[in-house]
Formats: sequence, structure tokens, C-alpha cells
Amino acid sequence: MKNIKTYVFNAYGALLDTYLPFEKYRDELGENALIIYKLWRSKRLQYSSQLSLMNQYTSYDRIQKYALDFACEVYGVSDEGIKKKILKAHSELTCYPDVKDVLTSLKNDGMQTAVLSNGTPQKLNSTLRHAGISDVLDGVYSTELIHTYKPSPAVYEFVEEQLARARSKICFVSSNSWDIAGAASYGFTSVWINRYGRTPEHLPYKADHEIKSLAELLALD
Repeated sequence: MKNIKTYVFNAYGALLDTYLPFEKYRDELGENALIIYKLWRSKRLQYSSQLSLMNQYTSYDRIQKYALDFACEVYGVSDEGIKKKILKAHSELTCYPDVKDVLTSLKNDGMQTAVLSNGTPQKLNSTLRHAGISDVLDGVYSTELIHTYKPSPAVYEFVEEQLARARSKICFVSSNSWDIAGAASYGFTSVWINRYGRTPEHLPYKADHEIKSLAELLALD
């Protein structure tokens, strides 16, 4: 893409495979493992948005625990041990197979690469190291540093300032269409990586491009 000098990725979903903990513990979670995963995912967003509206900033690690407790309770999973295993496994994720090659290719082309995530800095950095991709990232930015969550415009402004790059030269890549809407409304070129054929959010701000794998990013005009 012409004029783009920096690619900013959301970590969980765009680069890191977040379903792996539920696949690993499918037998212990039972037949509702996938439903629990989806509910956990949606509740994290809901709780982070609600707490932000209350002006009650809460660590994303706590929000993840609150959301997992809720999702498990809905489907009758009361074993604290399995919940601890899932949260631990979420810190030991692997990246999708094409991720390192794409990030390396962007770096070789002279592009700047970064991550912008709601995740806490310590967990985010350790997970990216575990996945083996921290060495192909120029920056890792957590919303904890400004005590608010995506899709607040303050978050996208924060990463623009940290990168010292005009928003017109930044491409934002996310697996979450609500995140894409936030980035697009702020003025970033946006790419939605929709691996699983999800329905886009019905919001006025849409992705400039939609792809099914990260490898397709390299072929965009």
C-alpha cells in the first residue's frame, strides 16, 4: 500500500491464536467449550467498555478473569483449576503459521511494525516472546499506559504519538471488526483479518480492506 510506512497489529486474534487454550482443555470444559470461548471473548469487550464508561479503570488481567468467571458460570463450569489453566495458557499462546513470515517480510521492505493491545504490558510482552515474534516488532504498546481501552480514539492517538508517524502513514490490522471501526474512525488505513468468516459490525466506519489470512496483507494495493 502506497504511503504506508507503519503496520500496527492487534495482538490477540490477528497475530496470536487465542482459541488454543480452549482446544487444549476441550475435554475438561465439555461440549460447550467453543461457546464458553465466544462468550468470554464478548464479555471482555463488554466489561472493558462498561468500566471505561464508569471511569473505573481496571487491569485487563482482572477483566479477563471476571469475563471467564461469568462465561464458565453460565455453562456450569465451577472448577477453579480449569479456569486457572485457561488463563495461564492464554499467556503461552502461539502465533498463526503465516505471522512471522509476514512480519519479517514487512521489516525487510523497510516497514515499521508494532502491536497495540488492551493486554497488560508484562503479559503482552511475555506472550509475544513465547510466540517467537517479539524480534520482528519495533514496538509493543499497551492501553494500560493511558488507562483506557480500545476503541476509544485516545488509544489510536496514543499509538500515533508513540510511533511519531502521521496517521495517514499508518495501517492498522485487527481481527476485531469493532476495533477496525475505531481505527477507521480515527483516520488509520484499516485492514480486517477475518479468518473465520465473521459478520462485520453494522457501524458507519468500515475496513479499507478485508483479508482471510495475514499473508494476503502483502498483496494489497
